[in-house]
This record gives sequence, structure tokens and C-alpha cells, in this order.
Amino acid sequence: MITKINLLFCFNKYRIMKNKDLKLIREGLAEFYIYTSDNDLIPSKAMNVFYNKRMIINRDISSLAINAYATLFKQDELLIVDSMAASGISAIRMLKECKNIKKIYINDINPEAVKLIDHNIRLNNLDKDFIQIEITNKDANLLFSEIASFKNQKKPNIISIDPFGTPNTYVDSAFKAIQNVNGLMCVTATDTAVLFGVRPNACIRKYLAKPLHTEYCKEVGSRILIYFISRIANINKMGIIPILTIYSGHFIRVFCISYKNRRKITQSFKNFGYILHCNNCGYRYSFKENILKIPKRCPMCYNVECLDYAGPLWVDNMHDTNFLENILLLNKNSKSPNKNRIEKLLTFAIDENEMPISYYNIHKLCQTLKLSSVPKIEAIISKIKEMGYQCSRTHFDFLSIKSDLDLPTIKDVLVGLQK
Repeated sequence: MITKINLLFCFNKYRIMKNKDLKLIREGLAEFYIYTSDNDLIPSKAMNVFYNKRMIINRDISSLAINAYATLFKQDELLIVDSMAASGISAIRMLKECKNIKKIYINDINPEAVKLIDHNIRLNNLDKDFIQIEITNKDANLLFSEIASFKNQKKPNIISIDPFGTPNTYVDSAFKAIQNVNGLMCVTATDTAVLFGVRPNACIRKYLAKPLHTEYCKEVGSRILIYFISRIANINKMGIIPILTIYSGHFIRVFCISYKNRRKITQSFKNFGYILHCNNCGYRYSFKENILKIPKRCPMCYNVECLDYAGPLWVDNMHDTNFLENILLLNKNSKSPNKNRIEKLLTFAIDENEMPISYYNIHKLCQTLKLSSVPKIEAIISKIKEMGYQCSRTHFDFLSIKSDLDLPTIKDVLVGLQK
């Protein structure tokens, strides 16, 4: 089957674009144009076509994750929807770096973006490949609804939702469109101020959960996002299993697998819970029980006024270790400039997967204890493990550790290492 490119405008209109107005960029195995006037702008909706070079690590991991998914879940023919493609770089990298793609929808609501996508597809000679490429200029929800309404057609294996801000208004229609068993849903949120508790009321409104602005707010925000995705899946008679959750810089990206089993969905409700936090002493504890049964005073400092909570949120594992190990193997052969950072992120993600919720920033603890120097994290982890407790790094914060050891004893360890 030859390449099929469906556009809503005349091809000749796209070819009016002059290369002098464009800047060529290379990323991964792809090259692409962005508008020269957008090159030095802070990423915003004011750009002619949105582009954020800091999101390269998102695109690197997404390509690796798709290849790992196709292998582990035995998906021989991939049908992908890149619902908010902007310049098209993410979709183009998928086409050049991922195996088994049969068809891809490359969509953006911005007509200027659609022009640029067509230009970039031809630049990479993808219009000559044996892959169906359908470029559309639609609202993402409209595209999902149209795909969901197709009869006697295979549903997409993979849907990517990567908006500027919150993904909350797109998740429901995406679940209606995706393959409901072993579909890969990839959801990005960049409204981190909302999820991290800087704007708590906005988080309750957008994600149906209360956040906490604490030192471990990145993990709390990520777990709120997974919870939200799971609940919307439940509305659509599906469940999800998160297989990779990544925070980097200014975004959270969740990769999750869909399933359709009523009993399994009901059992998954035990993965919803809360985390209790004392703003006085730093005590924290996650639980699945009824929130009405939480203690009225802090179990550590006995303060009755400083207890706070976050939730509901996802309290089970955020990653699948086997999936991450497969991505790490693929990453070894990668030529990405972010190769070492990706290895570090995923290695820490594996280490933290079975650990309790929350983490402790070592520099902040040492500052509170007024220590003259900060012990090496490796020495802290080694000491805690010698005591018979669990301890690991975390990908959410390279200066933090996770442990099932209580906070007062962790402080004693830091003081002891200082001496």
C-alpha cells in the first residue's frame, strides 16, 4: 500500500512556504523546519507553530517506549494517533525510529502547523514510504470521536496526548477511540504548578484531587495524574496499568496500558488512596483506607493543627520494571544526546518502583540539621540498608532518597555520617 496523505487544504497552498522563513533543526533520526521567528521564543501559544526544544527527552523516551511496547505486547501493525503534532517532529521521529507502523494520524488544530507538518513530511521523504500517513486539521476531541465512530476498522494501538497545559479535556474521548485491550495511552501534562499544589483549587477542578505543595510534590502530582487517567478509563468501562511515569524539567508523561475486565477494574480501586503529611515535623504516610479514619493529630509530633493530605491519588506502582528494562536495552543503541540522562532517569525509576510514596531531599534535611557538609547519597543509602531498611534514589529529584526508615532516624543517620 502506498503512502496516503489526506489534507484539508490544497497541496499547492503548502508549497508557498519559503525556506528563508524556516529554520532547519535535526533531532534523533529526523530533520524538520520550524518558523525562524519562533526559534528564540519562550514556548507559548503565541508562536506561529508550537515547538519546545526542551521536550526532546519526552520525544526520545516516547520513541523508545513505542518500540518496547510493540515487542512486549506483540503488536505487529501499529496504528498511531499523534493528536497534537505541532511541527510534526514527534510523529516524524516515530516514523523514522519505530518499527511496525502501518498507519499514523498526524493532527493539529492550528492550520499553520498543518502546513509545516506537510513540509516536514516531504523533507524527510516520508511521502514515499509504504506507511499510511493521514494529516488532519481538527480539534483533537473531534478526531478521537470520528475514529471511535468508524465501523469495521481496527482501533488505534497508540494515542499520544501532548497539549500545552492540561490534558484533562481530551482523555475521555481518547479512551473511546483507543484499542481497549493492550492499547498504549501516552498522556503529557505541563501544568505542573496545578499538579504540584501551587494552585490547589485548579487541581481539584481539573483533576478531581487535592494536591500538596511539599518537597515531594512532583511525585504527588504524578500520582494524581495517573489517578485521573484511571478514573476516566473506568467511566469508559476500561482500566489502566501504568508502565512508565516520567517527570523531567517541566512535564509529566504517563504511559499506560488499557484493559477491559470488570472484575479487574473493581479490584483496581484499591490502588486509589491518600497521603497524609504533617507540615510541622515532615511526617508522611500513604493509605488506602477511608479518609474519615485518618488520625486527628500527627503520630510523630502530636500536633493537631498541621496535618494535611493529598488525594485521591494512585498509590500502587507507577512503572513496570520489565518495560523499563526493555527501554534501557534499546537506549544503549541510541544516538540521542540525552542517552545518559535517560539511562539515569529509568535506572532510578526502577529503583524507586517498590519504595514507599514520598522522598526526602538530603540537602534540605542537612540544612535543617545545620550540618557543615552534605554526605554522599550513596553513603546514606548504604548505611540505611546496613540497618535492614530499604532505600533508593528517585528519578523525581536527583538530590533525594526514598526509604521505609522513619524521618527522625534518617536525620540520625545524616548526623552520624557527618561525625
